[in-house]
Amino acid sequence: MEENKKMKSGVARLLEIAGSRRRLLLLSAILAVLHVILAVVPYILTYAILKALITPPVDVLLIKSYIRDAIYAVIAAYIFLYAAGMASHVAAFNILYELRKKMAEKLGRLPLGFINSHNSGALKKIMADDIERIENFIAHSIPDFVKGMALPLMTLTYLFTVNWRLALASCLPIVILAVLVPLTFRKKKEAVVNYHRSLEDMNAGIVEFVRAMPVIKIFGHTAGSFDKYSGAVYRFQDMVIDWIRSSSPAFGVFISFVSNASLPVLATGFYLYFQQGLSLSVLLLFLVLGVGYIRPLFALSTLGPQISVISHGVKRLDEILFSQEQATAGDERLGTSYSIEFDHVSFSYDGHADALRNVSFTIPQGSITALVGPSGSGKSTAAQLIARFWDTSRGHILIGGQDIRKIKPEELMQHISFVFQDSFMFQQSILENIRMGMDKSMADIEAAAKAAQCHDFITRLPNGYQTLWGREGVHLSGGEQQRIQLARAILKDAPILVLDEATAFSDPENEYLIQQAFNRLIVHKTVIVIAHRLSTITQCNQVVVMNKGAVAGIGRHEALLKNCPLYLHMWEAHTRAKSFALTETPTLNITTE
Repeated sequence: MEENKKMKSGVARLLEIAGSRRRLLLLSAILAVLHVILAVVPYILTYAILKALITPPVDVLLIKSYIRDAIYAVIAAYIFLYAAGMASHVAAFNILYELRKKMAEKLGRLPLGFINSHNSGALKKIMADDIERIENFIAHSIPDFVKGMALPLMTLTYLFTVNWRLALASCLPIVILAVLVPLTFRKKKEAVVNYHRSLEDMNAGIVEFVRAMPVIKIFGHTAGSFDKYSGAVYRFQDMVIDWIRSSSPAFGVFISFVSNASLPVLATGFYLYFQQGLSLSVLLLFLVLGVGYIRPLFALSTLGPQISVISHGVKRLDEILFSQEQATAGDERLGTSYSIEFDHVSFSYDGHADALRNVSFTIPQGSITALVGPSGSGKSTAAQLIARFWDTSRGHILIGGQDIRKIKPEELMQHISFVFQDSFMFQQSILENIRMGMDKSMADIEAAAKAAQCHDFITRLPNGYQTLWGREGVHLSGGEQQRIQLARAILKDAPILVLDEATAFSDPENEYLIQQAFNRLIVHKTVIVIAHRLSTITQCNQVVVMNKGAVAGIGRHEALLKNCPLYLHMWEAHTRAKSFALTETPTLNITTE
């Protein structure tokens, strides 16, 4: 079923997406047709009034009834138009909700490597802009299409019953549209692809520019000097200008013909009026109704380029919706053993250079194991593989003797807590930032906050635990955010804990408080610590030294100092860094005249 969906593209895929609310859209189409019928009625009644006025004797009561009926028809037509728009918009916003929900759920099931391979600007464009364009297609384009098809059909059918020769003249704009529209909006596939690519690059540049604003301001630069941002904006501008410039000649001809659609009717009408006694009422009817139907057709003619842009956006959306999820060979559950074993594990981010090479070691249950090594040695990669942020290229990772690829990701994540080096706060209350969707009571949350040494500063916030992060100037220091993250981990109480240099950017006071929280957090847990400050891991049960993606040594601190040259070198560098101090006294020379 999903494969068939993936095969569809363009209008077929858009209609398939719209089909999830087909009843509402069918209702919208029916109401739009009723609107068209009632919209034509006032013109027919106007024609009847003209005939009555030029054919004595004038029946005033009949004319008044025609005017009354025309007013009723106009009111009813706009009521049906409003109802049609409401039905299509309700359908559109429901579909948008479903699509965004599917996207969020899908992204949650994809490997982290997939997310990292897409910049945030591109993902924002897909989830916001591309899905929003689908709303425009469903809420506006589908009703416009129905009106654009129904109105000319009904109008021309009626006009042929009045005068077939003038009706043929009225059909000439349709022939011109059929010829000129493909020429006007003919675009190469590459142009649409370039539009979306340049828009994604511009979005990515904007996001990076906003994030880099403090650094840019510190060094006195402006938006124009931020090349990735300014370059992306100018490239998008140049692409749009070229697109418009290339389509302008044909579009100008198209507009000229559409704007003068009354000329064939006018010429034919005057000829028949003066030569063959065509009635004035018929001539006026065709001058109004015979060219009035062209307006919805003009709106219909712009659907082509819109659908082309929307369809490519849907293609980008489908690339995510139909991406390969992390495979699960079985539906096993973790037992009560939480030892971790790396069995000849190799892993590559790009499919070529290995970030990990034939790594093997065991982390006993209830022990504390530190992963140390130079930058880029594979410490964080190894830790993230435990939680299946990615899957191994070769080898196996076992928890309690079970291959983690046979365990559902949701089941696995229930048993693992991560405390990252970079803390992240959601724009919601402090309470919800700690709870993170877990079914926990207020008492549990406060207990976790106290254990994480953050209860006191939370109660000093304007609204305590209900204070909204990031609103009205409410912000926390890096150490305070780190303790909020620790409270999340304590509240989750998972048996496996991964600490990714959680105190790297903390001041001494916050580091002391965080260390106290760690002491409560790690009790009876299998703990993996990624460390750069070697003095913090000297009491660990086991230290795994990594270098260039491979294991360079395993053992306790004292043993590694004796038999692992790399660890000894790192320890000596660490102790030298601790004793480093500025020894030269800067001087300031002041001269006076």
